Amino acid sequence: MPHPIASLIHLCYTNFVHDHETLKLPTSSKAGITPCRIAASIFVLGLVACAGLSPKAASPLPTPDSTARASPTDQAEPGATQAPFETIPVPSAENVAEDTAPSSSASQMAFASDRAGAGDIFVVTPGRELINLTQHPAGDWDPAWSPACAEPTGNCRIAFTSHRSGDSEIWTMGADGRNLQNITQHPAWDYWPAWSPDGRALAFISERDGDPELFISWLEGQAINRQAAIQLTFNSEADRLPAWSPDGSRIAFASVRNGSEGIHVINVGCAGSSEGCAGQEYPVISWPVKGTAPAWSPDGRRIAFVGWDQEDRPGIYIVGPEPETIQVLWEGTAWIGSLTWAPDPQSAGGDGWLLFTSWQDGNHEIYALPLAGGAPLRLTQNPAWDDFPAIRPGVAFAPVAGQLSQPAPLPTGVAEEGFRYGVNMADLGKAYLVRDLGLGWAKSYVNWETVEPEPGQYRWVDPDNILSAFEGYGVHILMRVHGTPAWARPPGTFLSHPPDETAGFAHFMGALAARYKGRVAAYEIWNEPNLNYEWGYLEPDPAEYTALLKAAYQAVKAVDSDALVISGGLATTGDGSSTAMGDLAFLQGMYDAGAGGYFDALGSHPYAFGHDPDYQDPWGLSLSRVEQQREVMIANGDAQTPVWITEAGWVLHTSWNLVEHEAVAVDEAQQATYMVRAYQKIRAEWPWVQALFLFNLDFSSAPWYPAAEPMRWYSILNPDRTPRPAYTDIKWQMTNIN
Repeated sequence: MPHPIASLIHLCYTNFVHDHETLKLPTSSKAGITPCRIAASIFVLGLVACAGLSPKAASPLPTPDSTARASPTDQAEPGATQAPFETIPVPSAENVAEDTAPSSSASQMAFASDRAGAGDIFVVTPGRELINLTQHPAGDWDPAWSPACAEPTGNCRIAFTSHRSGDSEIWTMGADGRNLQNITQHPAWDYWPAWSPDGRALAFISERDGDPELFISWLEGQAINRQAAIQLTFNSEADRLPAWSPDGSRIAFASVRNGSEGIHVINVGCAGSSEGCAGQEYPVISWPVKGTAPAWSPDGRRIAFVGWDQEDRPGIYIVGPEPETIQVLWEGTAWIGSLTWAPDPQSAGGDGWLLFTSWQDGNHEIYALPLAGGAPLRLTQNPAWDDFPAIRPGVAFAPVAGQLSQPAPLPTGVAEEGFRYGVNMADLGKAYLVRDLGLGWAKSYVNWETVEPEPGQYRWVDPDNILSAFEGYGVHILMRVHGTPAWARPPGTFLSHPPDETAGFAHFMGALAARYKGRVAAYEIWNEPNLNYEWGYLEPDPAEYTALLKAAYQAVKAVDSDALVISGGLATTGDGSSTAMGDLAFLQGMYDAGAGGYFDALGSHPYAFGHDPDYQDPWGLSLSRVEQQREVMIANGDAQTPVWITEAGWVLHTSWNLVEHEAVAVDEAQQATYMVRAYQKIRAEWPWVQALFLFNLDFSSAPWYPAAEPMRWYSILNPDRTPRPAYTDIKWQMTNIN
C-alpha cells in the first residue's frame, strides 16, 4: 500500500519518504502476510500440560518527547463529550454508592461500550441501573475483574485499557470506579489485560518492540514495579488476547504465524528460566482450524476460542476433553469475538456459560451461550458498540431469559442517494464493519503482478476474496489496480514502474472486468501517478499515464459498460518538487494528452495535512485543493465529470516517530471532528464531488503492518480492534442521515 501523503509539504519538510521511518522506539522487521479471515466460530479444545519455558526482560524504551500523562493516583473526571447512542442518562460511579461486595443472588457483568462517547467501562447488576465507571473523554476498553473480586472483603480491582495518557496503557480501578492506577506507563501501546489467578500479575499485549507481543507485569502488593515487565514472545507477527490458566502456570493467547491465526500456549515458568521464553510457545490447534480469543475452562483442561475452519463456517463448538470429540452447540452467521468463560460455581460440572460479542443481529452486542445446550441469549441491545463482557468472579452467572438472537435487517448503507461514501480497508475479515458504519462502499486493492505473474496465467484468489468478503453485505466495491509484473516492465525496475506496453495492461483490465462484470462497481487506475515513487521512481509523465488510463478505460468498457473507471488519485503536491509533479500541472498534462472522456471521475487524494476541513492552505495542501483541481477540469471543458475523493484522512499523534506525518498529526477528538465535518462540507458545498473514501478503517489492526507504520495511525480502529472516536461519530452521523 503506497504512502498516502504527498511528497511536498512546503516550509516544513521536502522529500517524500517511502521506506520505513526513523523511530523514536525500536522496531523489528516484519514479514508480509496475506489476509484474511471472514467468519468465526467458537471451539473448545482439550489440552495437555506444557513443558517449562522462559522469557527475557524487556529493555526500557525512551520516554516520548511530549506526552501528557496522568499520575498513578489520578481520578477519572466526568467527560464533557457527546453521548450519541444514549437514550437515557447513565449514572456514573461518582453518583453511585460504593458497593464492592458481590451479591449472593445476582451477578455483575462489566463490559466496554462507546454508548456514552469514546468508550467506557460499564457495570450492570440485575435489578439495578447500568453504571458508567470511567466516564472519561478518552477511550476505555477491555475490562477484566481481579480474582479478589470473588471475596466480599477482597481488594476488588478492574483492569482495563485506557487512552487517557495520550497512549494506550493498562490501568486498574476499584469496583466503584475510584482509585485509578496506571500500571504500564510506557510510550508504546499496551492493551488486552488479563489477571493471574493469584492477582499478583497482569498479562497484556504490548507493541514496545515494534509489533504486538505478550508481556507480564508483576504487581508487588500495593506497589507497582513498572520496570518488571517481562516479554514472553519474540516474533515478527502479531500476538493477541492473552488468557491465564486457572492454575496460573500457563498463558493461552492468539497468535498470527505464517499468515494464519491460531491458539498458542506458553508456560509462565519460562519467566524465571535462564534460557528465556523466546521460541518456547507451542500451538494447540492446527490447520484447517484457525482461532483467536482463547478462554480456559474452569478445570483448566479445555480452551474455548473463537475460530473458523477452511470453509469459514461460523458457530460455537466444544471439543474435549479429548480432541477428537466435537459437539456443535450453535452455528452463527456473523463475526464473533471477545470470548470469555463464565463458570457457574453452584453447578456440579462448573461449566457455566460462554459469553461473547457478535454482529449476529447487525450490531455489536453481547451474548451468552449455555454450555449445557440451547440458543444464545442476547444480553445487550443498543446501537452502540458493546464488547468485552467480563463476569465478576465468585458469583453464579444466570442471565435473565431475554430475547433470543434473531437476525436483524442490515442497515441501508446509503449515506445519501447518488453519493458514494466508503472506506479504504486492509483486512477483508472486517468487511462487515462497512455496514456497521452505515456506509455502502469500500475500496480494496488488486496487484496486477500477483494476479498475472506470467502472461495469460491468472491467479484470481485475491480479487475473488474481495468479492466474497463484500458481496454478502451488499457493499459496492471500488477496486484499485496497480503493480506491474516483472515480465511487463524493464529488468531491475520497481513494482510501480509503468508497463513497457499498454496493451498488456489493457488485456489484464479486460480479463478482470469480464470476470467481475456487474459485481465490481468501479476501478481506480493506478495510485498517485504524480509521485516519483508511484511511477517506478521515474519523473512523473502525465502523457504516459494518460496512455495507460485510456487503454484501461477502453478495455473495461468493452466488457462491462456499467463499470466506472476512475483516474488514479492525485497526491496533493502543491507546485511540485524533485520527487513529485504538482498535481494541477499533472492534471493539465493529462488533458493536453487527450485524457478527457477517458475517465468517469477524477480521482483525488486531498489530505488536509493536519488542518480542519474548512482551512484553505496557500500552497494547496488542504482538503479544498479539489476546488482548484475542479477549475482545471472546467478550463478544459470537462465540467460534467465529477471528482471522487478516493483517499482522505488525518494521522494521529503517537510516540513512534512518523517523520513528515508527525508534523501534521492530530489527536483522536480532532480526527473525529474533522472526518465528520469533511462529509458535511463536501455534501453542502461541492455537489460535483460524488464520492468520499476515508483513509482508513483498519490498517492499525492488520498484522502485517509494524507498529511504526504511519498508515496504522490514520485508522479509525485501534490496534486492539476497538473503535476510535472517529468511528463512533461517523456511525452516529450516518445513523441520523439514514
